[in-house]
Amino acid sequence: MSLHDVDSIDYIGVNILFRHVYVGIFDDLDWDDESTHFALLTKKIDRYTQYIRSGQLLAAYPEVRGYGIVFEYVATWPMTASARRFWKSREQIIRSAGYEVRSRTVDVRPVLRGEASRDTAAQPDADEETAESLYVAKADAEVTAMPRIAPLLSLPAPAIGAPTGLGRAPMSLPLLASMRR
Repeated sequence: MSLHDVDSIDYIGVNILFRHVYVGIFDDLDWDDESTHFALLTKKIDRYTQYIRSGQLLAAYPEVRGYGIVFEYVATWPMTASARRFWKSREQIIRSAGYEVRSRTVDVRPVLRGEASRDTAAQPDADEETAESLYVAKADAEVTAMPRIAPLLSLPAPAIGAPTGLGRAPMSLPLLASMRR
């Protein structure tokens, strides 16, 4: 799961109660090289849209026919002001294509510095403009442990363009969908 891997869906989760399919983009890059970051994110969104519109999503998961599709963007680094503007423009494009959008950022900087906080509630900086759909949480040791349990909660989708009739992963409720705002 990386933004660099534009030819695969990072994860697919299904919420059978609310009848939503979550196609997740996991953004593990910092914003030091914004132009490359913007290009990768745009390409990944385009590939997800192609995957859905081509019918590959329904071929892999026929049980979700009629469910609403939600693009879920999860970033590990807080966005810069220009990144927030860029993401808002991507949200508008995704919504105009008929899909919902959810996004959040889990700030991993304190964990990387060894300053893990026990507070994971949404706490955007007061000085920093935060997009209304952007959820910012401080990461702690429990959050960094999620990759060890994530495969049990939400299985990755097949690669875009891969045969869909064989080896389909069973559907499950993703952890991130349960943390919806």
